[in-house]
Amino acid sequence: MSHVARFGSAQLRDHLLILIIVLGSRSALYAAGLRFNLDLGWMFLSDPSDLRERPFETVYFFHAFAPGMNLITGGLLKIAPGHLATAAALVFSAFGWLLAASLYQILKTLGNSRWSSLTLAVAFSLLPQTLFLENLFLYTYLCAALLCFSAALFHHALCRASTLSWLGFFLTCTALGWLYTVFHLIWFAAMLVVALSLASRDTRRRVVLGAALPALLLVGLYTKNFALFGVFGATSWGGANLTLVTTQQMSPVERNEWIRDGRLSPYAGISAYAPPSEYLRFFPEDLHFPWPGSNELVRASVNEGNFNHGLFLQVNRARSQDAAYFIQTRPGEYLGRVFTENLPSLFHSTTHWHPHDRRPNSPHRNHREVLGKYEQRYDSIVHGWPVPGVGLYAFLPPFLVWALLSVSTGLRAADRAERAGAALLGFCLLQIAFVVTTSSLFTAWEASRYRFAVEPCIWIVVAVALRAAYQRVRGWLPGLGRAPT
Repeated sequence: MSHVARFGSAQLRDHLLILIIVLGSRSALYAAGLRFNLDLGWMFLSDPSDLRERPFETVYFFHAFAPGMNLITGGLLKIAPGHLATAAALVFSAFGWLLAASLYQILKTLGNSRWSSLTLAVAFSLLPQTLFLENLFLYTYLCAALLCFSAALFHHALCRASTLSWLGFFLTCTALGWLYTVFHLIWFAAMLVVALSLASRDTRRRVVLGAALPALLLVGLYTKNFALFGVFGATSWGGANLTLVTTQQMSPVERNEWIRDGRLSPYAGISAYAPPSEYLRFFPEDLHFPWPGSNELVRASVNEGNFNHGLFLQVNRARSQDAAYFIQTRPGEYLGRVFTENLPSLFHSTTHWHPHDRRPNSPHRNHREVLGKYEQRYDSIVHGWPVPGVGLYAFLPPFLVWALLSVSTGLRAADRAERAGAALLGFCLLQIAFVVTTSSLFTAWEASRYRFAVEPCIWIVVAVALRAAYQRVRGWLPGLGRAPT
């Protein structure tokens, strides 16, 4: 018992040390001029004035994207309207600590030493992409932190096997589903199947009980959208995302020919990022939708297009049909683009994800003024060799194969703790496979940002594999100097 108490105390000290380092480094960077970019004009947000004055109604009638960021924005507008950027920066810094602390906990659980786990967790918190995204009002950073935290909770729930521990894990999964549409209800169901398959037979009832309320919250979101808008999902923009890797990649001449022939909808010739005003010529002048926030062309307080406009329900359904027709007609071209363009771009530098990255309106302009030289040096080392752009990630497949084999072996071990560790590594491996696959198949152009959600999982797989390789080589060393017998 005293050993357990000392272990817990050491863990607490390490988490406190991580907190001090994260806060200290952020304070130093703030003094150097790094600022939080609080842009409320993102297409996945409602009008800030609506979120401030009637947050629940605004979120309820929002169908365009997952509502998590709207809820966070509405809460910040209520709590700290006069210090919005400072409040948002504090929230994101808190998630930064959660990410680093979870990464440390997982690495240590999987057998890395205390100091190597601390070093890797702190190093990750100081990466250029970590600092860039931590200082941008975007859901990507929050999702990376929650996904890493969910991995730690998954292992904890497997070991504790209590309803409360599974509730914590599945609530985190639901939060991910409310923040980022890639963590779909199907993904949630897959996590439930994984948990049930790994839990012992006498504890599966606790898994189901722990998942019940979180599942209800996520299914409730989908059901609400289906009842109001006819969309069973967290977003009505799935079709638009798929056009980015299909019809939007066609040459304008060929695409216009397909539109004239009726093979594509008239919307196929319009950019997926175009505001609703671009579509008005296809709709009657007296167009009106019954849902609040669905008729305004512009979000007045930020002077940006309203992507929650009701016409997008019809537009994006048609875009889904366009994309499906393209894939059915040209499956080879579609898959070729997935493997030769989308997949490699997923492993490009995360800090260059934005389409306007090289322009004055880049969301990372201020970040680059402070960290530009550091970013350039990092990119030259990590993304410069052996494959330009992809860089060191070209060596990732062998690590993934090793992890798969290690998980397969570990899950058959007699020791319960060893099985739980293998399940934790398998959980991280599953997230990498899921995000890489969905990001390559269903969208394009911002793929390197999508990868950041599983960047901690990549670090975990590589770190654990390198530790295993080091131990294997170390075990060989005593015999290397022996004379042959």
